[in-house]
Amino acid sequence: MQVNVMTVIIGAIVGLGAMTLITGQFQWGFLTALLIITAGFKWLRIEKQKARDEIEYDERINDNIKQTSLQIFSFSNLLLFIYLLVVHQLLNKRMIQVDYLMIYLVITFLIAFYLVPLIARKR
Repeated sequence: MQVNVMTVIIGAIVGLGAMTLITGQFQWGFLTALLIITAGFKWLRIEKQKARDEIEYDERINDNIKQTSLQIFSFSNLLLFIYLLVVHQLLNKRMIQVDYLMIYLVITFLIAFYLVPLIARKR
């Protein structure tokens, strides 16, 4: 079976519907769809690079991508840590739900794995 963009989108819609029906909560279906889209597009990009059989980036650009991705992960984790520390210590409440935390992490992965290489490629 050949996987293309339409297959990934259909898989995300099926995953969204299935998880929403199984759990009865839309946010888990949305999270499943985000994960399927992220993994599918990453896999398609890897397969496209293999088909071209050429090096897309030189070593300097790969180092910049790794460094910028690490900085994004560090900054996002620092923001999350500060938020959790302030809420726990100052407000003495738990104000964040697990599904929102997971969506935050998926968005962080999307930025680090897709947006950073796209910007590095344009430079």
